[in-house]
Parts: sequence; C-alpha cells; structure tokens
Amino acid sequence: MRTFLGIVVVAGSALLLTTQVGCAKRGKGMTKADKELVKDHILDDMPADVTHKVDVNYEDKIHLIGWKAEPEIAAPGSTVRFTLYWRKTGDLDPGWKLFTHVTTDDPKQAKGNLDCVGAIRQEKSANCQTQMYPPSEWEKNKVIKDTFEFSVPADVTWSQYRFLVGIWKDDARLKIKNADANDGDNRANVVTLPTGVKQVEPPPQKTEVPKLNAPKFGKADVKIDGKMDEKAWESAGFSGPFVGPGDGKTPPDHPVNAAAKVVWDDANLYVGFVVEDKEPTSPFKGGDKDPHIWEKSSAVELMIQPGDPGDNKGYYEIQVDVNGAVFDTGWDDYNQPITGGPDEATKQFGHMDWTSGLKQAVVVDKEKKNYTLEVAIPWAAFKAREGISVPPKPGDTWRVNLYSFKDGQRAALAWSPILGEGNFHKSARFGKITFAGPGGVVPAASASGSASGSAAPGHSLVPSAIPMPHPVKLVPPVQPK
Repeated sequence: MRTFLGIVVVAGSALLLTTQVGCAKRGKGMTKADKELVKDHILDDMPADVTHKVDVNYEDKIHLIGWKAEPEIAAPGSTVRFTLYWRKTGDLDPGWKLFTHVTTDDPKQAKGNLDCVGAIRQEKSANCQTQMYPPSEWEKNKVIKDTFEFSVPADVTWSQYRFLVGIWKDDARLKIKNADANDGDNRANVVTLPTGVKQVEPPPQKTEVPKLNAPKFGKADVKIDGKMDEKAWESAGFSGPFVGPGDGKTPPDHPVNAAAKVVWDDANLYVGFVVEDKEPTSPFKGGDKDPHIWEKSSAVELMIQPGDPGDNKGYYEIQVDVNGAVFDTGWDDYNQPITGGPDEATKQFGHMDWTSGLKQAVVVDKEKKNYTLEVAIPWAAFKAREGISVPPKPGDTWRVNLYSFKDGQRAALAWSPILGEGNFHKSARFGKITFAGPGGVVPAASASGSASGSAAPGHSLVPSAIPMPHPVKLVPPVQPK
C-alpha cells in the first residue's frame, strides 16, 4: 500500500495511489480476461440511488453523469467508498485515460491523485503505466461504474476535499464544455466531500483609529489602589481588546492580552489596565528613576499628545511596569531628541528630566494569571499648546495610545494599531479620547463620532481570554441617553 501526501487509498483488489500528480502513459487494448475482471462495472443505466446527478460534457465524447460517496463526509481517520458514473457518447481514439486530482477546499493545494486507483483504473503493468479499463475501450452508451475507497488522514485541517476529474492523453486533456463545471484547466470541479473539520476564523482586524469617550468624575471618585473597584470605573470609557500593533488583529491567545478604561477629573487623567500575563516579571523597583522598562519588564505604556493634531509635536511617553517602576519622558518630535553616545545605558531618550508626577498601583492575581494597573496622571504635567487647553474642557479630544508588552516588547499589543506607518511613537495612529462631561455627556458641538467601547464587528468587547480580577469586569459602559 503506497501513500501520497498522507492519503492512503484502498481500491478493491488493488491497493495503490500514484506518487505524482501526473497521469499514466498510453497503454494497450483489453484482453478477454481484463474484460471479465471489470464486467461488474459496466452497466446499462445509472442506478436510481445515485445521490448526485450531473452532466459534465467532455467534447461530446464522454459525460460524467453522476457520483456518490458512502458516507458523504470525509471525516479525519475515516474510510469513504466513492463512485463516479461515466457514459461514452462519441468516438474516442486509443490512449485516453481517466484522472482524478485530490485537493483541499483550495483547488491549488494538491493532496495526491487517483489515476490508477479502482477496479477500472488499476495498473496493468509496473509503475502504473496503463489503466485496466480506460475510456478508449468503453462501449458507447454503456454506464461505467468507477469505484474506489480512500482513507482520510487523521490530521486533516481543511473543511473539504475536492476531486477534480478529467480525461487525458499524453500532454492533452479532453475539453470540458460546461463553463460552470470547469476549474479552468479542464478538470471537473463538481465532486466534493466535507471533512466536518471546523475552520478557525481569522482574528478580526482593526484598521481605523479607535475613539472613546471618557466621562468626568469628582476627585474622590477614583482611588489608585490597583483594584479598579470604584463605581466610576463601571461607566468609564472602554478601549475594547488591544490588537496587534502591526496588523490590527485581535489575537485569541496572546502573552499580553489587555484592555483599558479611562476617566478624568479636574486634577488627573485616570487609566486602568487589565493585562493577561501568566508570568509577569520585572527586575526594577517602584522607586527606580527612568529604568529601561521596555527592555526587561512586563508593563504598560501610554503615549499622550495634548489636543488632536496627530503631528508628533510635543508628545509624552509613560511606561509603568508590574513592580510599579516608571519611565517617563517628553518628546519634541517623532522619536526626537535622542542624545548621547552609542552606549544605550547612558543615552537620553527624549527629555527624561520631565516627570509625569503620576500615582500608580498594581495588583497581581497569580491565580487568574493577570495584573491590574491603575495610574493617575496630573494635568499639570502637560505643557499647553496654542489652541489646546490643559486640563481639557468637556468636548476636547486628545491623541493617546495604550500598549501592553513584555520580553523586550517582542510580545506587544496596542489600543490603536500602527499598521507599519512607524513605531509606537507615531501620533497620527494614536487613538482619540474625547473628554465628556459629568455623566458621560459630550457637548453636541464637539461630540465624538464613536461611542466608547467600540470594537470589531461581531466581536466581544471583552477578550474572552482575559480573566478579569474579581470584582472588576471590563464591560462596555452604559451610554447616556
């Protein structure tokens, strides 16, 4: 028994599957003994129980008129008995033979062929050089039953098999006259069997710059303790699941799946993160001064540009790791300035003398394998620009991006994907936070075009893979009417 690309074929008394997608060479006529062997495959008419009746016309000389499979599913690890029914209607010179190419749901993904498999196709000489009963030998108007069995590999991952069937001789194929049945290469594409294997849907993709509305609360409504259990967080602006920075896809299982919520008051911007991280690590301490968190820690990052210019002028970077260590700096322009020599340890990234003055708290839940991180960033840390209020007024919009990462940022996700337009600093790709008034109401003249909590169509706003720490649940906020 031979195999091809994992398919094992058993065909009556012949156990054979060719080892190349090409077809057998021209053979000789049939003997009486040959005809005796195939007589049960020569019928006066097609049986009434044939489940799939078709009419594929090969140059008005041969017709494929039906097929059936028992069972009608090619489940992984199963064996299927498979039959094609043919009828010869015209003259055909010697040398023409049958072929069947096995593919997946993608016709270009070859999985073998069945050229010399079955009672009427089995080889008459070594290396499958001839078929037992080729169409050149068929009697006109008789129905030819072409039966074989095949075993489906246990590791099938595609949703269906296609059996592309045709008639060939040397370098030629009989042309299929039915355009709808022709795969474009004179192979009939009417024969398929589902495998029953459920296909994994590709993760949804976010390409737009996301928006959220952050409601305003009183100063005492949020306590920075890493728990996110105050009532203010229940109706906070919600990011939805973070996505891949490069492609905008929402991964179902990622080392740093995350989501965030945002609120504000007259004194601070508040951001709460929940990050799924099975083994969060950091070599730093909370009091360390501007450590290189991005190189070694499990952490979150905020990029903040006051106002909505998206021009990379005057933006700020803040990283907070799982131990509460903070790196914060200000930038004049895109990745500028960076000063110092070649030694990374002594380089200055932006204006590292700037400090956000934030308050932070982290709670690690080892049982649920995640951590919750809260920050309160004083508005006083940000420099006002012409036409931009600091702190913002209800209805103002700022550019902000949020990230989760670990392992030197080899594993990283973002609220707003960068999509290859630069690195994490590209403010034109930052999300937009509109600062709502009390109760989450945005002034009509400057209302944002997107409610908080927006996510990819048909996708849960809360990543199912993130086990939220009790009693915190990052669910979409209730929107004001």
